[in-house]
Amino acid sequence: MSAIEHLAKALGDVLARLGEATQHLETARVTVQESRANLAVLDGTSDGEAQRALAQHGMVPDQVEQVQGLLDRCAEQVRTYGLSVGAISAPASRTRPRYPAAEPDSHARSVPPRPPRPGKTHGRWIDGDGNAVVLESGRGGEYYAATRTRAVNLGLARGIPHAEPAIARHVETQFVSRMIDQDLPHAEIEINRPVCGTTPKDRQWMETCHRQLPRFLPAGWTLTVKDGTSPTGRTYVGREVEE
Repeated sequence: MSAIEHLAKALGDVLARLGEATQHLETARVTVQESRANLAVLDGTSDGEAQRALAQHGMVPDQVEQVQGLLDRCAEQVRTYGLSVGAISAPASRTRPRYPAAEPDSHARSVPPRPPRPGKTHGRWIDGDGNAVVLESGRGGEYYAATRTRAVNLGLARGIPHAEPAIARHVETQFVSRMIDQDLPHAEIEINRPVCGTTPKDRQWMETCHRQLPRFLPAGWTLTVKDGTSPTGRTYVGREVEE
């Protein structure tokens, strides 16, 4: 085995380990989301210990996202180095733009645009005018408040006053609120991670997009999420629910 082949193998191992770390972080993210609902009973408490516990727990999602951002940057640097020394092959050239705006119905999945902050779950939506709209998870989105209200109405706060269902921060559920606001019965988005609730590590959780999207969507409406797991993505159909 030549020196360059040894290097290629070593870089491949590094990228594989970084991928494994990303999967572990995704599991941690889902666990944090689920545990937040249990801690919501402490919201509004005057107990100092409880307030500190809530404050520390509230910082965890951002810390997870920061670590994910570091992993993403490390992987990018490894690939860049591998390309520069010929240990990693360059991707095949494309005959069309990286982010085609004029083909919203295409089944080919491209890399979603970079989010405003590294590490966040993010994606894109091609609107009716062919423009690529960046989607990002978190509390800062335009549709976060509406999504949180919807989640509470669906019982995901478990009857706890002032509780925040963690699923309200997700790209997919916030996009459903956009669909309702803009009267879009059928839509398709792309995201950079598998839909939560579809991997062996999070299938048992109830508060996931995979389980809850049919409840968030109005009856008969559809949302297709291309998450990299299949060429056509996952299509969720809204159904009647008792709120």
